[in-house]
Amino acid sequence: MFTEVVESVVSMSDTDLRDRLRANELARRALDAEAAVLVSVVDQRGLYSKIDGHRTMAAFLRAEWNCSTSEAAMWRSLGRCVNQLDGVGNAWIAGRFGRIQARKIADARGNPRVRDLLGAFVAVFVDQAEILDSADFTKLVDQTVNRLDTDGAHDTRDHAIDNRDAHVSALGDGVVISAWGGDPVTATELERILEQFADAEDAIDVAARKQQWGNNAPLHELARTAAQRRHDAIVAIFRAAVASDESGQAAALVLNIVCDATTWAEISDAGGLATDTNLAGQPVDPFTGATRPNDLLDELMTDPTTLLDRRCETDTGIPVHPHDVLRAALSGHVRRVVVDAAGTVIDMGRRSRLYTGSARDAAKLLTTRCQHPGCSTPTRWSQIDHADEWVTDHGETNQKNSRIECGPHNRAKTRQQWRTRTAVNAHTYTIRKDGTIMLPAGARTPEFAEPDEIPDPDNTIPMDTIDAIWNNITRHIQLADPYQLTLATGH
Repeated sequence: MFTEVVESVVSMSDTDLRDRLRANELARRALDAEAAVLVSVVDQRGLYSKIDGHRTMAAFLRAEWNCSTSEAAMWRSLGRCVNQLDGVGNAWIAGRFGRIQARKIADARGNPRVRDLLGAFVAVFVDQAEILDSADFTKLVDQTVNRLDTDGAHDTRDHAIDNRDAHVSALGDGVVISAWGGDPVTATELERILEQFADAEDAIDVAARKQQWGNNAPLHELARTAAQRRHDAIVAIFRAAVASDESGQAAALVLNIVCDATTWAEISDAGGLATDTNLAGQPVDPFTGATRPNDLLDELMTDPTTLLDRRCETDTGIPVHPHDVLRAALSGHVRRVVVDAAGTVIDMGRRSRLYTGSARDAAKLLTTRCQHPGCSTPTRWSQIDHADEWVTDHGETNQKNSRIECGPHNRAKTRQQWRTRTAVNAHTYTIRKDGTIMLPAGARTPEFAEPDEIPDPDNTIPMDTIDAIWNNITRHIQLADPYQLTLATGH
């Protein structure tokens, strides 16, 4: 039987193979949603104790499905999730998202401190589970839970800091270096330090290859692999620390903490750095001066969609506790970049074709990786392009029209004549030459504010011009401040 399936699949065309893969995923999602309902009903009826003498629901599932205890617990959690949170089951069985997203919502429901507050945010979760990729959706749910469960988030942070540890051990013929705990700001700093030293090791190999092979150097491999260079970079870090006879000093590198204006206002207020009332005694936002609710929870419960505008994280997407943001702001230089604010100009309109200066920095802070579907290349290794093309669509060079893509996808976009459009849900989609949208299985066609205008395929930019643009906009900007607190708005 399986051989027949293999033969059938192998004989499929590329298009049929892809369609079958997506159809299987949709069928699996429907079956998974049904399984969650079955588990919920079995659990409610206590059926596990009536059949074969099982004492617990976990034992029943282990016997019926031959699954592990952890998997049984997962399905029980999913069953309670679809039973208690309206809308999750409907979207799941319709194929709008898969088990990974359903599990994340179920995990949030499993937190007893936020369970009663979660109902207001379920509709947002269901919509965003379809729109966002898995990593971004996970971050959205985690940050929402942390905002609703401030005491729990604070305890987790304190536990990580209080129990931080590190080891360097000789193991066999090699070495094992491990570290745990601390705070996200320090963790990001260490990542950047390692990247800098790894880049230095890479430069050594590139120079040696150039000296050995001359103009034919690109045809030959580097002497060390990327993994070997990272290992040697750590050794170089340790040796550099001993040679400098210094320790514990903040690294002279660019470190961004992205924070929305409302959260920054709350951080400033909590730290006693700004007034929280106006002359009339009314509660106001200390950042904008606008009247606001007395409590963050009141604001979020009034309009749960406001959580989509909230950010408090490193530029790599790691959530940062407000206390660490305040510490970074007080210990280092603060550079404000606020969209549409007069303090720093980032909206360059059509005065410039290239993203440079503050426009370039701000554009790269609104996302953590290449925005091409499925790509995980970090933003710091990616390039900035226009969502609406400069030539064909008269796209402006501003933060709203920016699109972050890695070099290969940026060039492929032009060669394949892909386009990008931003829908009313504020998410940007990639559109193929034939007009079809790159969407995951089960995702509905997004709604666009303006009708689609197919550009002239002959009106393209020469590749040598594009390469010159990429070389210009990917230049590294080095600053000498230990920290930069960057405030930005947007999703």
